[in-house]
Amino acid sequence: MSRGSGKERRPRRFGLLVLLIALLGVLAVPAGASATSKWTVRQLPPVQLEGGGSDQVGLYGVSCPAETLCVAGGTQDTIAFSQTPTGDAGRWHIVHPTYAEPNRACLERGESVEFCSSPRGSIRGVSCAGESLCVAVGYEGSVFASTDPTGGGGAWAVGDVNSKGAARHLTSVSCPSASLCVAVAGGPGGAVGSIVTSTDPAAGTWQAIQLPGSPDLRSVSCATPTTCLAVAKEAQMFVSSDPTGGASAWRQVGSPTPRDLEAASCVASLLCAAGDAGGNLLTSTDPLGGATFSATNADGSVALTGLSCPTTTNCVAVDNNADVLTSTDPTGGPGAWTFENLVPFEAEDTDHGQFVGNALWGASCASTSLCVLVGANSRIFTATEPFAAPASPGPPAAAKKRARRRPRTHLVFAEGFWKFSSTRHRRVKARFRFYSRDDARAFLCKRDRGHWRRCHSPLRYWAPIGNHTLRVRAIGTTGLRGPIAGARFEVKRAKAPPR
Repeated sequence: MSRGSGKERRPRRFGLLVLLIALLGVLAVPAGASATSKWTVRQLPPVQLEGGGSDQVGLYGVSCPAETLCVAGGTQDTIAFSQTPTGDAGRWHIVHPTYAEPNRACLERGESVEFCSSPRGSIRGVSCAGESLCVAVGYEGSVFASTDPTGGGGAWAVGDVNSKGAARHLTSVSCPSASLCVAVAGGPGGAVGSIVTSTDPAAGTWQAIQLPGSPDLRSVSCATPTTCLAVAKEAQMFVSSDPTGGASAWRQVGSPTPRDLEAASCVASLLCAAGDAGGNLLTSTDPLGGATFSATNADGSVALTGLSCPTTTNCVAVDNNADVLTSTDPTGGPGAWTFENLVPFEAEDTDHGQFVGNALWGASCASTSLCVLVGANSRIFTATEPFAAPASPGPPAAAKKRARRRPRTHLVFAEGFWKFSSTRHRRVKARFRFYSRDDARAFLCKRDRGHWRRCHSPLRYWAPIGNHTLRVRAIGTTGLRGPIAGARFEVKRAKAPPR
């Protein structure tokens, strides 16, 4: 039965009176009462690919130095900017930095000089010290800087910080002022564990140091020139009050979780936050002064990939399943965080397996009145009340019904690992990601003929040459075990190159 229906129709005048009372009730809500958050999404147009055709790009980083400017970066050397971030897709403009020399291999294929002037790499991080200086870093070791970030592709100067014999795969950058930018390097191979700094980023002058142990650095955040936090895989965290002072100026601190760390955000010297691969949020109110990090979980179960704290009492985090977590008390425990999914889980079958298309990779809040999120398929989300309470999930009866449901697991290949792999060695590292939308509290995994064991996403393990099967099932909040999701894959021995 629809709302307001019944056997007897009420007088029209009475209905108008009820409507007037309701409107007065809305107007009478106190200023401090909670509102409902509302994230809006727009999708940028496809970008032309170097080999022909076009495709939606992934956006990995975003920076909003003010409510009147946001700059994002992603694959295909894509830079997207807007001076009206909450407008539609037409208010966002796409440019590609222009390199000093065209790509020779591209020219030999018959492409135009204008097209070949951009090698089209992958921008992984963006940071704006203000509206007159933005810096972006690429996975190929490129650095892009602009004192006029809305001036088009030619307004971005292109530099290179690769070391001799080893590329620096830059994964993140943070510019707390126009006279300091700090970038970090990670990823397989290359000069892993590098911290690259510049005291004059507009001029393109950068210096690099190597941290002991070559940590796989994934994110960096500097609230001020004397407060920096860098996080890495294998739960490694480093802090510094003098980021340009050499390797000895970076001190490793303990992590409360053993999982990989992918995101970081610091505000002044009063709060630093990080996110791990299991959906846990790590916070410290004085990391440089020795205060330990504490961990909390706000219903997340996949990797937190972006984090932004505009104030010490406001933080927003995103993960690679299009979930957004917000808090007005970041150190207040699980109950202080809200959890909301913006895009349902989606996977697209490809020749190599499955591609997950709903991930969010970056977050930036210009203030408590504007937060911007970016992710896969050129999606950009904005909210002008990001820290308001999300919409109610429904009546308690429906929630209980969902809790009793056997949770279904979604399982996909991850991080460049495919259904068919080859190696010249005895084994390869298998990589998987799994997730349940049915309130799972834990997961069980079974590798080949092994035993069922507790596991978490992302799952990585060594697999020898041969045929393999991974099985995963979720455990619901009431203990019910869901159906088994399976993935088969094969590891072949690669042929030796001809002599």
